[in-house]
Amino acid sequence: MLFPYLCAMKTVKNILTIGDLHGRNCWKDFADIRFLLSANPDSAGFGAFIPEYDLYVFLADYVDSFTIQNMDIRENLLEVIRFKTLYPDNVILLWGNHDVEYWRKLPWVKENVTMTGFRPETHYDLYEIFNRNVRLFQLAFQYKNYLWTHAGVHAGWYNYVFKKEMKDVDISNMTIADQLNDAFLHRLPSIFLNDFRRGGTAKVGGPLWCSKELSSKKPLNGYHQIVGHSWTDEIKTFNINKSTSITFCDVLKDKSMFENIVNTPYILSI
Repeated sequence: MLFPYLCAMKTVKNILTIGDLHGRNCWKDFADIRFLLSANPDSAGFGAFIPEYDLYVFLADYVDSFTIQNMDIRENLLEVIRFKTLYPDNVILLWGNHDVEYWRKLPWVKENVTMTGFRPETHYDLYEIFNRNVRLFQLAFQYKNYLWTHAGVHAGWYNYVFKKEMKDVDISNMTIADQLNDAFLHRLPSIFLNDFRRGGTAKVGGPLWCSKELSSKKPLNGYHQIVGHSWTDEIKTFNINKSTSITFCDVLKDKSMFENIVNTPYILSI
């Protein structure tokens, strides 16, 4: 079964994509977000509280930091979740590799978690938050041939690892995002693969872990991907051909946001 969280897709004119947060609260100052957050559940989405953007896509990694305190990370995550609950049809929350570690690994079982910045002392708290709100998050989001994931979909991983694992599933009428979301729901192992460039053992990582070195050279053909995960000093797009590209947006150490606005290369009202 597919997650019941996908909203009925309308024509999209502009999308604001927000890179990896890692506890940072600067996202509230982007565009009209701080004003939108001042609404209550009855007024959100109506009158003055109609969002400026059609979609606000978060590229995940909401948690883990070397500088931000546990309580601040927790409260920031809850504010992101509140933004989603106020505007469910406008806000897309993706899963990141840092978030998934807290969601799927039991905090009361000792495990060797090797995530950079991992906070074992807050594991139980974040485990509870992510599991209580699990249906607000998704692994992938797609609009036409634009595809958002945390780390990107590598063509080799998709064609030779993922599709092999999905061989018994009829994917003929499923979008790429549907396939990924369904596989995540059923915890298919290929989704969680980490390649050796990011400390794992796989040749190529999945959409939570794939390294920039791999995804930028061979992204999934026929899609324009927008991803985070791999820090870059500025927003960078790798164009493979007319219908295939991948843009890296994990820039919040230095940049404030990545906007897809009408008349830019990432216009989505096609």
